[in-house]
Amino acid sequence: MVTTAYCGAAMTTDPEVVAEFSRRVICGTSIDISEWATPDERALDENARSQYLSRKSAVKLYLLGASEQEIKSATSLSAKQAYRLIRERCLVPHSDGRPYGWRGLVPFLRIQNYKRRTKVLPNVFGGGAAGAFEALMNCHPEIKYALDRRILAIPSGDKLTENKKTARDHFCWWLDELRALGYEQRGEWPFNTTSLGYFSVRRYLLKTLESNPRSLAYYKGGPDLVTKLKSGDGTKRPVMRFMQRIEMDAHKLDGRFCVSIPNIDGTNREKIVHRLWVIVLLEVVSRAVFGYHFSLRKEVSAEDVLRAIKCALSKWKHREVAFAKVPYRPGAGLPSALGDKFVGLCWDEMSVDGALAETCGRVKNVLRDAVGSDLLSPETAFSRRRAKDDRPYIEAFFRNLAGKGFQRMTNTTGAKPDGRKGRDPDSVALASRFQFEYAEELLDVLIANYNAAPHSGIARRKPLEYAKFLYEHGQSTLRHVGAEAVQTFFSVRKLCKVRGGAETGRAPYVEFHYGRYTNEILQNRQDLVGSYIWVINHLEDDARVALASTEEGQQLGVLRAAPPWHLSPHSLSVRAAICQAASHGKFDIPPGADGIETFMNFVEAQPGNMLPVHPAYLESRRILVAAADQFIGESVLKSAKENASLHEQDLDRSISKKRNGQAIPASSDKTRGTTSASNHLPPRRLAATQK
Repeated sequence: MVTTAYCGAAMTTDPEVVAEFSRRVICGTSIDISEWATPDERALDENARSQYLSRKSAVKLYLLGASEQEIKSATSLSAKQAYRLIRERCLVPHSDGRPYGWRGLVPFLRIQNYKRRTKVLPNVFGGGAAGAFEALMNCHPEIKYALDRRILAIPSGDKLTENKKTARDHFCWWLDELRALGYEQRGEWPFNTTSLGYFSVRRYLLKTLESNPRSLAYYKGGPDLVTKLKSGDGTKRPVMRFMQRIEMDAHKLDGRFCVSIPNIDGTNREKIVHRLWVIVLLEVVSRAVFGYHFSLRKEVSAEDVLRAIKCALSKWKHREVAFAKVPYRPGAGLPSALGDKFVGLCWDEMSVDGALAETCGRVKNVLRDAVGSDLLSPETAFSRRRAKDDRPYIEAFFRNLAGKGFQRMTNTTGAKPDGRKGRDPDSVALASRFQFEYAEELLDVLIANYNAAPHSGIARRKPLEYAKFLYEHGQSTLRHVGAEAVQTFFSVRKLCKVRGGAETGRAPYVEFHYGRYTNEILQNRQDLVGSYIWVINHLEDDARVALASTEEGQQLGVLRAAPPWHLSPHSLSVRAAICQAASHGKFDIPPGADGIETFMNFVEAQPGNMLPVHPAYLESRRILVAAADQFIGESVLKSAKENASLHEQDLDRSISKKRNGQAIPASSDKTRGTTSASNHLPPRRLAATQK
């Protein structure tokens, strides 16, 4: 151990602190100067540092028992001055609970507040009242105690009180208390001044709040800011490895979109749809988005959450988009596009906020059984509703998604009510025919490109490349779930009673979500009549078919829906919405007709501003377009879209020339063979699909 001599004291360079007790007794005890806090000496200017070092040497020599002559010759300070520095500055308690120590030797540092010892008699210029407020509070400790309670009070959530007391409110209360004591009648301070002591009360208010961070947070930002103090700065978050935690949240898109509804005469009319949602799953270590779902409902449902999780566990493919030739960055996509080893990749825990946790109640068991993941909700973790500090990574992603995506367009609603800045996003969406199908394509491109762009939170690495690196070089073994398990666990299933039978003269069948299902196997199983079987909606976008099995697990094959749900593909939510609308008497479904087609005809036959667009109509359109992409040849579908685009261009040209009184020439073959990029986006609805 190396030692050096300093002012006659042995000091050590060993990192372990050695106690250094003084030889002189101060205030009845020996002082351990090794516990004294030290200021940043280099932060002082040259004169202040020189004076500080002289004081420090004088204090050290005095505590080591040096004589007055030795102290005077070494530091130019007397032993009495060194004693006063120790007694009046170094040993005074600091606000952090420790003595000031060496910090008390810094020149011009105020250690104690000024204490007035004479009567307050302000002059004509307002001076001569220094320390009057402190002296008044010392004379009346009951007023000081009551004022402190008023300042530091935080109302409880279920108590009706004044929400926020301003400095003026406390000042008026303080004056009333002094009036009751006769200060105003005697003409004493503060009633003999112009401001009546308002600025003294205000300074005392701020000083008191600074000593209590919880009350200061409530004074500045209310209960939300008080709750925010409980969360840390993120440095002690328990996530340490890849795929340990996924953050999931729902975000309402900051844009207005329309739907193009065909008229009887072949034209189309546009109607504004409600604000749409996106549910995103983001891995916190790599910052990669693993899955998402574009919801067309007015509120997020458990089915939307299941679809988002299913997307994260399924293979991702590039979309065919209409607004750009090369929309995706090189290497863009979701992690499942990196290879089969990323398909069905499981995680350990998923964090959601209070709002989404209410929706995820029935998802919790499915998530545990299929993925092996725990759901971190407000009951099991600190994840309060709309608290952005609880899930910082997903909230930052949504902020970037809005700022670098939908908020850059003129049809945006903005992040706040004043974000429109005089624009009318509804008119922009109608004039540009920005349909929700294009919003879905744009959303897919934005999320895929985000995964392939450098991220500042991971040292400018790309989330997809970083996820691949962590997967290949990680020490822990990651789990995978098979495609069949994903299809089984993330599908809607229900125990349904087998009805019918020989006694009723009807073949056995089951009723499943407003529809009747049967097949040849079930029709021949008379022994199942009156018992319950499992019915599984294994294709979420095609409820025309469903799987069936007994309670013992014996497969009963694929059940098919009876009319009117046997023709057009649809989802269970669409069917439920249609049945509810029909039960309210809005329309009737004829026997043997197609329920989906009847509903869409009802919506499209409504006058322009009669009814808002039903969410089930948007969902039906999405399913029909997806079915057309699957069952109709690519060349046929592309040709149909081009013909629809040309037809609409002819109609627009006809309307404009009629207004100008010009003749309408027939479209040439050459014109029909090309399209202009400056024209409106084509309508996305297909008139019919393959049955």
